[in-house]
Amino acid sequence: MKKAYDSVTREALFKFLIEYGIARKIVKLIKMSLTETYSRVQVGKYVSDRFPIRNGLKQGVDLSPMFNFALE
Repeated sequence: MKKAYDSVTREALFKFLIEYGIARKIVKLIKMSLTETYSRVQVGKYVSDRFPIRNGLKQGVDLSPMFNFALE
C-alpha cells in the first residue's frame, strides 16, 4: 500500500477526481496547493538540500484521503 501511495502521480490523481465528478474548480484549488512542493531529509545534524515532490501526497494532511480515488 505504501509503495502504491507514493507511486500515484498527481496528474493522474487530478484526472481521477475530475472523472469521479469533483468540480473542476475544486480540482484546480487542490492542484494549486500541491504545486511546487519540496522536502528535505535530516540525518543527525545533516540536512539535505531541498528536492521537489512530484508524486503522492503528504501523509497526515487533509488531502491524503484523495488517494482513495486513485485506488478506485
